[in-house]
Amino acid sequence: MKILVLNSWSSSLKYELFDMPKEKTLAKWLIEKIWLKWWVISHKSNWKKIETKKDFKSHKEAINEALILLTKWDNAIIWNIKEIDAVWHRVVHGWEKFSDSVIINEDILKEIKSCSDLAPLHNPSNIQWILACQEIMPNTPQIWVFDTAFHQSMEKENYLYAIPYEYYIKHWIRKYWFHWTSHKYVSKRACQFLNEDFNTKKIITCHIGNWASIAAIKDWKVVNTSMWFTPLAWLVMWTRSWDIDPAIVDYLSQKEKLSTQEINNILNKKSWLLWISWQSSDMRDIETGDSNCQLALDIYINRIIEYIWSYIALIWWLDILVFTAWVWEKSPIVRQKIIDRLWYLWINLDEKQNDKKSEETIISKKDSKIRALIIPTQEELMMAKDTYTLVHAIM
Repeated sequence: MKILVLNSWSSSLKYELFDMPKEKTLAKWLIEKIWLKWWVISHKSNWKKIETKKDFKSHKEAINEALILLTKWDNAIIWNIKEIDAVWHRVVHGWEKFSDSVIINEDILKEIKSCSDLAPLHNPSNIQWILACQEIMPNTPQIWVFDTAFHQSMEKENYLYAIPYEYYIKHWIRKYWFHWTSHKYVSKRACQFLNEDFNTKKIITCHIGNWASIAAIKDWKVVNTSMWFTPLAWLVMWTRSWDIDPAIVDYLSQKEKLSTQEINNILNKKSWLLWISWQSSDMRDIETGDSNCQLALDIYINRIIEYIWSYIALIWWLDILVFTAWVWEKSPIVRQKIIDRLWYLWINLDEKQNDKKSEETIISKKDSKIRALIIPTQEELMMAKDTYTLVHAIM
């Protein structure tokens, strides 16, 4: 079964063609700089890489061009797009209405549109990609899965805010869950790698990249996450502050004569790395920078440590600590700083293993009471497996 996975964001689209259940990647691409004059498509298959830059007028034009690259005679992976058995689409927000992947129909499309206020940068873009694919491949099953799906096991005491309950009922204000494909994949893969039963383990997964999140998983249920109503109140990120005292918004508004929209822009786009270090928003520069860079790094690590410790208390100890995404996979320095701050847990770092990058490995020594691992995330593969299970059941 050939499954096309579309992992879309507001200004980019990663897509990958899988041969399932072999879990073999046949081709992969990236469409980026969406909404700018020149959209860029980077396509890789048959050990060849093709890059094209065009002034596309719509999502349909862009995805059609990408699909043509699959069938070009000198680089063909398939002869006709009808060979694609299903298309998987990632949607950022599904509120509480969806806990599993679903086959798209008009009713579901309406539900996603109704959730767009909660993800105004992403849901409308997600919808455009699905509409484009439906036009190009009208007879191919289209599957939607939601970043908010895996969190459905959380208890109310862990996702409700201590504000009037009517705001939850009327406006859906609560903590949500994102990055589900990454956290679900690496937690399960870590247990497989260790030959452990993921249904009985206490796991903390740390997805630290441009976006950052930590999840506490117990007996294969999400207990809590660092993700809140929006990405602004998660961990410290490349351009975002972490959660702050809400009174600061009013205070800054009065002192700096700023609107709430301007303050929101500062907190989302002009905070942390670059605006604390004054030098760079690239972690590779921060790791070797001056005192301002070290201050930015210390703030970053402190926040991660706070979450890990609080989640250990919440799930009553810990069996497995998993690191994934860019910084965790490629930054031995950050991993070592975190492990050093967790010495009370008797995690003894294997420095030789910790120097490895972007490969599955155990970085804790054998005498450690808690095992720490690096598991590179494979979100697109997780999506393909999910789609295969759903589509295979109805064929």
